[in-house]
Amino acid sequence: MRILRITRFSLLLGFFLSSFSELTGGAELNVAVERGTSIQINTSAVINTQCKVCIRKVCRSFVVLKSDTRLDFSCSQPENVFTVEIIKDTVINIEPKEHNAFKKFNRTFTWNLKPTATNTIHLNFSRIGLRQIQPTDGCPDKHVYTIMTENVTVGRFCQNGTIKQVSVRNVGKLSLEVSGGQTLATNVTDVSLGVPSNSLANIHVVLPESSSTQDFFTPSTFPENAETMWHFHVPHAYYADVHILSYTVPTCLQPENIPKMKYTWQGREPLEKPLNGIQPLVETGNFNLYIKNCKMSRVSQGLKAHFQISAIKRRKGQCEGDLPEKQMLQIHVMKKDPKSICVLKLDSVIMDTVTIASGNHFDLDTFDCNKDELELTVNQTIECKEWTDCASTPFPITFNYEQQCIPGIVKTMTWHLHGPQNSAVELKSPPDGLRHCPHEDKCNSILLLNVSHLNPGIIVGQFCPKGTIEKIQIRESKIVVTASVTSFSDRNLATKPFLTYSFTKGISEHYIFTVAPKMDNPTVLATPAWPSGMKPSSTVSWIINTEVTSNLKFRNVSQPKCKEVHTNIAVQTIHSQKMVYSTKKDEKIIDVLVPESFYLNMTNCKSPTGAFGAIMEITLQKTTNKLLGIILSIVGIVLMIIIAVGIWIVLRKKKRNKAPPVSVYNPGEHAFLPGLHGIPKTQEEEDPHTYAYIDDTLVYCHLLKGEAENEQCEEPCSDKSGPPLCGPPLPDRPVSKDTSLVSKGSVLVGNDQYGYIQGQSTTSGSPKSPIKPSEEGAYETRLCV
Repeated sequence: MRILRITRFSLLLGFFLSSFSELTGGAELNVAVERGTSIQINTSAVINTQCKVCIRKVCRSFVVLKSDTRLDFSCSQPENVFTVEIIKDTVINIEPKEHNAFKKFNRTFTWNLKPTATNTIHLNFSRIGLRQIQPTDGCPDKHVYTIMTENVTVGRFCQNGTIKQVSVRNVGKLSLEVSGGQTLATNVTDVSLGVPSNSLANIHVVLPESSSTQDFFTPSTFPENAETMWHFHVPHAYYADVHILSYTVPTCLQPENIPKMKYTWQGREPLEKPLNGIQPLVETGNFNLYIKNCKMSRVSQGLKAHFQISAIKRRKGQCEGDLPEKQMLQIHVMKKDPKSICVLKLDSVIMDTVTIASGNHFDLDTFDCNKDELELTVNQTIECKEWTDCASTPFPITFNYEQQCIPGIVKTMTWHLHGPQNSAVELKSPPDGLRHCPHEDKCNSILLLNVSHLNPGIIVGQFCPKGTIEKIQIRESKIVVTASVTSFSDRNLATKPFLTYSFTKGISEHYIFTVAPKMDNPTVLATPAWPSGMKPSSTVSWIINTEVTSNLKFRNVSQPKCKEVHTNIAVQTIHSQKMVYSTKKDEKIIDVLVPESFYLNMTNCKSPTGAFGAIMEITLQKTTNKLLGIILSIVGIVLMIIIAVGIWIVLRKKKRNKAPPVSVYNPGEHAFLPGLHGIPKTQEEEDPHTYAYIDDTLVYCHLLKGEAENEQCEEPCSDKSGPPLCGPPLPDRPVSKDTSLVSKGSVLVGNDQYGYIQGQSTTSGSPKSPIKPSEEGAYETRLCV
């Protein structure tokens, strides 16, 4: 038992001493070398040292081992001085094996790949995956892979990446650098042979199903006329972006062969992009990327490129269709923030601003774009060449397009109005009107309208909604109306008419504004093109419609210097055609009170030096006193009418009271009081015995005693030619005891026969009692008329 323990101890001690024993001033190492493998031990180039490696007392700074060998080092820590490279030729799967003797050394495992013919060698890294790094970078796990072909370094790589396979042309080499003290990763790399290829290297990349960004580099020393290709597999619903971070382009003997990035997708035409251009963005589906060097000038720098591939799962929007040609529309869709992740793509081409025109089919894709990240700029041309098509017919100005899927918020809308030759354009405001909005004033509205001539340098004015301007007339057949939306999220606003336009015959002035001021707020007016001056010899007229007095105030007037006729400002009333105000040369402009509707006319001189322009303000005067006078006048008239009607009623009543009662012959025995109950009628026709008035003197003229009293009856009664005016004498009748006599020998007068005559009877005293007529017959009488 003791002998066995001593033997085990001796073996362990011998292995330790043979592996790495401390000698006097150095270290000893026994190395076992596999068949077909060579080991190179060399001092690091960055270290200047006297440490040597000795074989059989022959000491050097560099040795190559092809068989088992005992090494002696002249220093105690040779791992700090020497590096080890273990080289093996193979065309089969690569299985890294650790050499325990060199575990403390920085070591490199190299596999030379030598096919028997001109073939492509495929290196499969599916188990570990690689990611490319800069030539000077390292890896976190202290394992760095290097792939070379034909003495050209394809690239340096770390583990845990997206590169699953690398194919090299002809002779290839795979190296694995492992730092001292790091345990070797023994992952197997599959090796296979393929058909010949023109590419120096083919790199196959599988992008993960998560947002990622990968770096790739061209070979550090890119040979002439050589090319490298990358194959990218993009997951479903993910979109790849290509960005070139840095590059150098050689001087080519044939300039047309300057290296470019070339892209191919299945079912699509190849795409070429210069290294200094924008590369494809938001591309879905697998694609290939390759770059080819040219035949370079000897003094040229080499070809190098560092680019990134990003894959992001995006939210996609799509809009496809046609804009009708008759609409003559142009719609520009633009990103508000160029740095936004939002991407616009028209017909598979990435653009910062997309333009869609009438008559063209379009396929617009958006990726991760919110509606408020995109702005729409719309241009529409409206033409009318013949008077029969559009003369004096109003048309609404509105933005109406059929493709509602176009994303974004409308920022500006521009209409180009082209009328018949020698026509004028008439713009009518919506029901709430427009108002001038000079640049120094704030519009305080979500909409701002600009009216200008076809020449963008000649502006008519800037206007806001809700004002007193009802109509604008311009002596020009082609104008431009632009609506700028300052704060707009409701798309329906774009479909509402901003103005209505029509083409009319020419007008006398260059500009005519029809204005209806309001009492609540002052009306601000500005000359065309304010604050710039009006065109030479141009005229402008404002038609101010109001029923009250207006205070016209000139807030700001700029007067030019004229060579001949001076500028003119005139104010003339419309109804009375009275000239209220007119300026003269070098005269100070004053405010004007105008009592009614008026014209405000301005004319610029022919050759001004300087600008002619003005800003006016119209304030309506309150009419409280005048209105009170009108009300009092109406009240007075009503009172006069009431008094007149009252007087007429009183006079009519008095007249009725003065009318006497009417004597009526009553053959029947119907007693009634005239004037109270009316005269009863016994037949349809008018009663012939009813009279309006009976003169007593004509009735009783034969009873009068005196000659003077009887004179008035003599002449009528003596008329022999006409009917008798006086009746014959009444017969004598016996007097009853109830009958009162007027006098002896006088005729009896019965109240029942003649009725009661008020104020005209010949008797005095109280009224007589009615006399009942005899049954033998009624009294007859003949009246004097």
